[in-house]
Amino acid sequence: MKWSLNLSALLLAGVSVLGLGCEGAGARDPLNAIEAGAQVSVEPRLAQVEQGAVGDTFLRCTQPQDGSYLEVVQTATGYEAATVTEAYDPWDCRCTYLKRVVLGQYTRCNRSTVDPRILNCFRIEPGGTTGKVVLSTTRVQKTQMVIGGTQTVSYSELSIAAINQDPGQTPRKDFTYNLSDCQ
Repeated sequence: MKWSLNLSALLLAGVSVLGLGCEGAGARDPLNAIEAGAQVSVEPRLAQVEQGAVGDTFLRCTQPQDGSYLEVVQTATGYEAATVTEAYDPWDCRCTYLKRVVLGQYTRCNRSTVDPRILNCFRIEPGGTTGKVVLSTTRVQKTQMVIGGTQTVSYSELSIAAINQDPGQTPRKDFTYNLSDCQ
């Protein structure tokens, strides 16, 4: 018991000395130091450009309300579909990070010749059969009539069905995006 208390006190002292946590941010912030009149040395660093995965983006649909998106990217072994959302870091109250949840990995993706946003991706099992992991997109044209009038409004959506029947996965997830939000 005494050993665990000593360890806890040592860790707490180490964190406070290093300035980790929300209160220590002001002391390490170069902008605060410049405003106080101190000289701050700046180290040049290379910026890393994140693309989401190894290869090119095959399809990307963005939700304008929160900035989350669904993407299909080409990887070294085929294709991968994932949803990407911004989440808060539970260990640091100032930081957010991109949370990427993989919906499925596919061997082949076929695009429509009419619209490249219409896809059919699937996994081929070692025996040559089509696997239990499929991603299918469908363009849907909707027409609605305004209530109390004769005017109609038309718009297009992209309906995405991600089926993954591997153990531990959600069997099916459906997404709907405005067609203009997908490239």
